[in-house]
Amino acid sequence: MNAVKIVRALLRKNGIKSRNAVKKVSADFLSECEIAIAIGGDGTMLRAARSLTPHAVPLLGINAGGLGFLSAVDLAGFKREFGRIFSGGFVIENRWMLSVEVRRARKTIFGPQPVLNDCVVRCSDQARAVMLEVESGNKCVAKYFGDGLIVATPTGSTAYSLAVGGPVVFPGVDAFLLAPICPHSLTSRPLMTPAWNPLTVRLVRKSDSDRPSALVALDGQMDQALNVGDEVQIRRYDKPFKLMVPPERSHFDLLRQKLKWGER
Repeated sequence: MNAVKIVRALLRKNGIKSRNAVKKVSADFLSECEIAIAIGGDGTMLRAARSLTPHAVPLLGINAGGLGFLSAVDLAGFKREFGRIFSGGFVIENRWMLSVEVRRARKTIFGPQPVLNDCVVRCSDQARAVMLEVESGNKCVAKYFGDGLIVATPTGSTAYSLAVGGPVVFPGVDAFLLAPICPHSLTSRPLMTPAWNPLTVRLVRKSDSDRPSALVALDGQMDQALNVGDEVQIRRYDKPFKLMVPPERSHFDLLRQKLKWGER
């Protein structure tokens, strides 16, 4: 019996109504949900978060994938903790998200989309560096020349951003994390900026003969091709993602368990 059948059978046995939602579900359906359960890995959690957050539905993750950084329990843990989960024993941890849209000639062509982990602007079909201008509010941050730039939330600081040398950021920190991807400058380093100032990332030419090819990718699951002059506008999403977790677990526990933090 697979994990979905086991979970649904356990819910049914305890008089809890459930419904499979393998495809996109309607807003009316989500408005009636008290809790959502995602069975899979972190990719499943990211997809679910984008659908659920606009409707303020809490999400419990059951890890059936690899790392399972966002999951609260595995299948055995779900069986063991079932009573505590559905009697209010787990807590809601609010994780803020990005809102991302692409504007071309002052018109929105993509988004706005909620994003839990990261927004990545990078070179696409050619293995060539791209030039990106970045602004925070109305202040120039820098021009980045390289393979691209990651703008991550604190939740996303342990994902792609970590792989390119970015810091681990505690989930409650109110900041954007900017992490250059293979920058052509030794002085380009990860940077944190205040999340109350929206970011603008603009694709520009390095020279008159430059023909950059780039795209923006959201949580590694949605993407949009960019033209020269396109602006990726990034701000804090107006609703938090509601993640269900056991009350005794700290983020430091998670780092030690999942990333082998502090081991030699």
